[in-house]
Amino acid sequence: MRASSEPSRAHPQPVSHSPLCRTASIDVVVVNYETPHLLDECLQSVNAHLSDVVGSVIVVDNSITSTSIELVRRQHPDVVVIRPLANIGYGAAANQGCRAGQGDYALVLNADTQLQAGALEALVDELIRHPEAAVAGPQLVDPHGRDQPSCARFPTPGRMLLHETGLWKLLRTRRLRARVQPFFNPAAPARVPWVLGAAVAVRRRCFDAVGGFDPSYFMYFEEVDLCRRLSAAGADTRFVPNARVIHVGGASTALARAPMQRDMFRSLARYTRRHHNAANLVALRVAVTVVALIRLVYDFGSYLASRRGRGQRADANGWFAIMLDAARGWPDD
Repeated sequence: MRASSEPSRAHPQPVSHSPLCRTASIDVVVVNYETPHLLDECLQSVNAHLSDVVGSVIVVDNSITSTSIELVRRQHPDVVVIRPLANIGYGAAANQGCRAGQGDYALVLNADTQLQAGALEALVDELIRHPEAAVAGPQLVDPHGRDQPSCARFPTPGRMLLHETGLWKLLRTRRLRARVQPFFNPAAPARVPWVLGAAVAVRRRCFDAVGGFDPSYFMYFEEVDLCRRLSAAGADTRFVPNARVIHVGGASTALARAPMQRDMFRSLARYTRRHHNAANLVALRVAVTVVALIRLVYDFGSYLASRRGRGQRADANGWFAIMLDAARGWPDD
C-alpha cells in the first residue's frame, strides 16, 4: 500500500538488546527488480550489521536484465541468488527466498532499504518477547532520516477515499482524524493491524502455516493480506520503533504513476473481495471512481497550465482505465 512521508518524531534511543536473540536464527531475504545500485547498498548495509543470528542472506531477483545478479555475484559472493527469470511479483519472490532459508525467522526487505544498527536484533527480540506475534515491522525512515508511515489500520473503501483525496486532513477534531487516518507510528512497541512490506520480520512457523504471501497479489497489499490472515489465525503483528530501516521508496515504480495506481486498486479490490462482503466491494467501486475522476480533473488542469501533453495524456488514459476497472468490478481478479 502506498504511503507518503510525514514529519519526523524524536528518534527513539538505541535499545539494549537482550541475549534472547542469540538463541535464534534469522535469514535475510531481499527482493529486487531492476535496481542494482540500490540492491548493492542494501546488501552493504546487511553486511555491515551482520549478527551471529543471521543464517543465510538470499537475493531473489525479479529483473529481466542480468545487471543486478552480475553485481551480486561480483560484490557479494556469499549471498545466495535466486533468479525466477521473470517478474513474478513481490510476494511470490519473497516466498521463494523464505523457502530457501532454514532460520526460525526471516527478514524480508525491498532492495531499496538499508538496515540501521540494531534493527535486525530489535525485530527478532520483539518476536521472541511476544510469542503470540508472527510479524514485526521497523520504523521506516527516508534517506534524510525523516520518519515514514510504517504501520496502518486495515483498509476500507472509506479510509481509502479519505487517504487518496487527503480529505482526512480536513477533519476538525484530532480524535476523529486519528480514527480515520490510514497510517500511524506509535512511539513505543505496540500491536498494530499491519506493517509496511518494505521491511518485515516473520516467524517462519506461522508464516509457513498460512502459506506465506499470497502470490496472486503481484504488487501492493500482499503484506496487508498476510497480516489479516495471520490475525484471523490468532497471531499478532508488532511495530518496533527502535528498529530503524532506511527506505528510498518507489524506486522501481517512480516512472509510472497511473499504471501503478491501477495495480494498487486492483490489489485492493482483491483484498476487499477476500476479506469483506459484496457491499464493501460496491462501496470500493464507487470510491475508486470518485478518486480517479478527481485525479483526472487535476491532471487535465495541469495539462492546461503547463502544456506538457504526453505525461498528462498517459495519466489520463490510466485514470480512464481505472474507472473502467471499477465499473466492471475488476472481473479478472
